[in-house]
Amino acid sequence: MKHRQQGFTLIEMAVAVFIIALLLGSILVPLTTQVEQRQISDAQKAMEEIKEALVGFAITRGYLPCPDRVNAAASTGPNDLLPNDGIEDFNPAGNCITTEGNVPWVTLGIVNADPWGNRFRYRVAQNFAQHLTPFTLSTMSTTIDVCTTVVPVPPGACGGRLTTSGDGPPALIMSHGKNGYLAISAGTGAANPCPAGGCSPDEIANGDGIGNSFVSRPHAPSGAVAGEFDDIVTWLSKNILINRMVTAGKLP
Repeated sequence: MKHRQQGFTLIEMAVAVFIIALLLGSILVPLTTQVEQRQISDAQKAMEEIKEALVGFAITRGYLPCPDRVNAAASTGPNDLLPNDGIEDFNPAGNCITTEGNVPWVTLGIVNADPWGNRFRYRVAQNFAQHLTPFTLSTMSTTIDVCTTVVPVPPGACGGRLTTSGDGPPALIMSHGKNGYLAISAGTGAANPCPAGGCSPDEIANGDGIGNSFVSRPHAPSGAVAGEFDDIVTWLSKNILINRMVTAGKLP
């Protein structure tokens, strides 16, 4: 008797491939989520280390460092004024060339980029970063606002506050997250553009380099009512900075 040959039919093979694809999809999606969560955690950890480095710098020098400039400008002093080099930029009068730019990673001796390959953004209050006149307990007021959202009228104004108006933090640190919109690329030194549909107003407020209002709120995907948002924002508490300075004998 002839033995019938056994094998898979095309339909059986297609079903098998479909099942394998479903299994792989169920595995890869959680893995992608895990990778993204780890990157967020790494960014948050790095930002906490940046805050600690800022406090250590202030204890040693009596002031906070200036940002590393993003844009080119003519040199106005003996210090290094090259953009995107990780060194703080200030003029002979002791004032910051700009109060918003990159975290000066070389000056602080810290990591030079977030987990997505972009620079950490840094905003500092000038009265806390004046190099020739270290700050005192009588020069504590700052205008940096941390908001839950921004509103169009007046442009960039807080729609809800996480810090007190007129008495904000001395410094703010930010990662522009996975989408990296408006972040400064560590590879090219250029700002990553918004997509064709534009950035959300909250991400624009965080990345336009102007104004005093910054947004910190839960992440939201593309298409969300308030717009996409994945920036990670933290700030240096004035109370923590003062307490550490007092403990170190640097204040009052």
